[in-house]
Amino acid sequence: MQLRKVSNYLLNKYPLNLAEIWDPCGFNVKFNLSEKIKAVVCAIDLTQEVLQLAIEKEANLIILHHPFKFAKTWQEEFILAPYKKQILTILKQKRINVLALHTNYDNHTQGTSHQIASQLGLEALIYNQNNLYPSILKFPISVKQLQHLFKQKLNITAMRTNVIDLDKKFNKVAILSGSGPSTLAYELCQNDTELIITSDIKWNEWILYQQHNIKILEISHLDEQVFAFDIVNQLQQNFANLNVYQYNFKELYQNL
Repeated sequence: MQLRKVSNYLLNKYPLNLAEIWDPCGFNVKFNLSEKIKAVVCAIDLTQEVLQLAIEKEANLIILHHPFKFAKTWQEEFILAPYKKQILTILKQKRINVLALHTNYDNHTQGTSHQIASQLGLEALIYNQNNLYPSILKFPISVKQLQHLFKQKLNITAMRTNVIDLDKKFNKVAILSGSGPSTLAYELCQNDTELIITSDIKWNEWILYQQHNIKILEISHLDEQVFAFDIVNQLQQNFANLNVYQYNFKELYQNL
């Protein structure tokens, strides 16, 4: 089977026109897609460890959530992330293709926020809305209950919140996978959303949330690992003889 059969399946389901204008998703490293696909590795990011798994499994396609190349040129990318230079050299030597499905996946009807809710066992509580990126849950639930679910289901322990009463029930909760825009969090809370779940909040955003009494549960960006689980599952279901592997990241920091 050719490499393009798998990439066409994914890019037809998650077309690049769903991506945000700033997002360089798609192929970050590409060779001849007519070549036979050997194996696939899925992960949220490309590190030395992910590359080593691909080499061990003789994979010639790595599927990522976060693009491996964000800058306009590789020279700029290497300044921002020097470790990538060695990885790119090996990718070229081994002819390993790298495909990123980022905001084109996030903005799908069953994208990252939806997958988080699903992995938490809350999929049936999703309330459909026009914006496909967030998942809105309509069900009374507390921060303490959510904290337990994230620990149990997604192995996420690093969390922060501005909610004082952890047992208080919130009736409408929005999951904004990854680093959710503060503008969207504000807009949702102007429309009766009572709690926002997201990641990577900056100080100026905490000020915004404090000033507008917006309640937040901040979780680590590891929440997006549901992407790799979902893609592995889809590929295994649609390509029976394809060897597909997932690299699971652990939290890279802990709250003291």
